[in-house]
Amino acid sequence: MPVKSGIGKEVDEEQLANQLYVLMQPTRRKIVKLLQSGEPMYIDQIAKAIDEDRRAVSFHLLTLAEHGFVEGDFQLIEKATKNPGAGRGAKFYHLTSKVDPIIKLLDTILK
Repeated sequence: MPVKSGIGKEVDEEQLANQLYVLMQPTRRKIVKLLQSGEPMYIDQIAKAIDEDRRAVSFHLLTLAEHGFVEGDFQLIEKATKNPGAGRGAKFYHLTSKVDPIIKLLDTILK
């Protein structure tokens, strides 16, 4: 059943509840707040910044990605010096536009 989301559009009630549930989890909220700076980050940077285990951050990023809140792109961290292919890359995550209205709604609910 469509409901007013408080963000200017009607959304499916079940879908909205699911999105709010995903973003209410404390570690995922920390990740989202960190990525709101606009600077893409990779798992190790995120884990260190929020003082969480890398595996836990990986799980939460996967959950956020499955719901369309984050996307990731592979980028080179270190170029190969002597051996081609010996460089180092990582997936850098950033927020999608889908997250802002849901976060605003969640912040309104939690106040």
